[in-house]
Amino acid sequence: MAVTEAQVIELLRRIKGPDLESNIVDLGLVSEILLKDGRVYFSITVPPERANELEPLRQAAEKMVSDLAGVAGVTAVLTADVVAGSRTSGASTGTQTRSGGGAPEHPRVSQARSGMQGANGKGAAPGQQPARPAPAGVPGVRHLIAVASGKGGVGKSTTAVNLALGFKALGLKAGLLDADIYGPSQPKLLGLSGQPDVVEGKTLKPMEGYGLKVMSMGFMVDEATPVIWRGPMVVQALNQMLRDVAWGDLDVLVIDMPPGTGDVQLTMAQQVPLSGVVIVSTPQDLALIDARKGLNMFKKVDIPVLGIIENMSQFICPKCGERTDIFGHGGAKEEAIKLDIAYLGGVPLDMEIRSSSDAGKPITALQPESLLAQVFVEIAAKTWSELEASEGTRAEPPELEIADDGGSLKITFDDGHAAQLSAEMLRVMSPSAEVQGHSEAQRVTVGGKKDVTIKELSGIGNYAVRITFSDGHNTGLYTWSYLNELAEEKDERWAAYLAELKEKGLTR
Repeated sequence: MAVTEAQVIELLRRIKGPDLESNIVDLGLVSEILLKDGRVYFSITVPPERANELEPLRQAAEKMVSDLAGVAGVTAVLTADVVAGSRTSGASTGTQTRSGGGAPEHPRVSQARSGMQGANGKGAAPGQQPARPAPAGVPGVRHLIAVASGKGGVGKSTTAVNLALGFKALGLKAGLLDADIYGPSQPKLLGLSGQPDVVEGKTLKPMEGYGLKVMSMGFMVDEATPVIWRGPMVVQALNQMLRDVAWGDLDVLVIDMPPGTGDVQLTMAQQVPLSGVVIVSTPQDLALIDARKGLNMFKKVDIPVLGIIENMSQFICPKCGERTDIFGHGGAKEEAIKLDIAYLGGVPLDMEIRSSSDAGKPITALQPESLLAQVFVEIAAKTWSELEASEGTRAEPPELEIADDGGSLKITFDDGHAAQLSAEMLRVMSPSAEVQGHSEAQRVTVGGKKDVTIKELSGIGNYAVRITFSDGHNTGLYTWSYLNELAEEKDERWAAYLAELKEKGLTR
């Protein structure tokens, strides 16, 4: 039997309000109840300065509703309006209006609010901002990178999913969080549907597409169902999608941020331990103005800006080959130079990117050998390099020398240690998407490369090398950190590869 809003309200009447005399429903503190596929979402309005103190109230309300038959899960959040009294009306009647001009508050709500303000006596001194504790990390996740834009319509979500797949094509364990609550795109872009399973308690198992672990509000509500929530409730839901998910061990979690520079984006920047942010813009001046706003917002909250990506950078006619700069060209690169941040690369306006995205098959996964896929892989490699630079861990380029008539590669790292890797090992352990496959279960094991040799080395910036092999393969991008991993784990990786060959009935 479906859960009804009336049942939820009746249960919430059992939860005492902050005044301990009435309940949170009669005090008018419960709002925005949403029911979807057995899951219940609602918010409880409290003063912002007592949010931490009133967390047990939220937990009690969540627990009360979760025990209702037919409820598959509950998300209760504390939402905070501006304190009534800073803008008041109807003072002679004792009734105050919430900021934003909504319905008048009940006098008892106003009284409860005023009683809670400063009740703990721990406010900051006048004119002094209270210290903000560092946001807690996400277990198992090494780095969180936000992909943001100052405005919508610049291809941010398409860029985000292909960037995440680009990280995977570099041999990194990657995930993707769709933080655009109002307009989630990642389920469509990755061809995913259904709802995530609950693994234990309220922890969700992320969905998986092309080897990426993915979480999105799009898995919780129908595509055509609007999410009509205020900012604080959105932020709480995002925090739960981030922290109440079994991400496992990830090198990087890409966060597809909502467009713009509003309260949600600012609060996310403050509450999520971001390692850095990537700004996506189109080349024209109007988009760059908004991109600059987004960039400055992240700088103000001390989030490293890893660089700018210019999307829809140019259009090449598929019939005549003529280049047309529909939105201009190079604007983002000029902006990056002006602001002294990295230009991560330009993505062309191409029908293949659009059609593959609409089909739920991102170009970086669908056509890993294509030039378009390589654009995203190179952007991912440069982004990773900028992330390492921001935390002071970026390695200097090693010395590379083709040896044994192409049969091996000598590597001398900047700290003096050296290694020699066979061409065969480098070929079969190429980090490219062709070798990585869509998921661990689908990962391609490459055999028959015993006699392959190295034909050419091509430097990619100061962070990676592209190796061309005698069999024509040249899409693997080897970052310095990946070469170092291969050198340090040479024997273990080779043994695992031989065991894989045997298990799959392949030969060298």
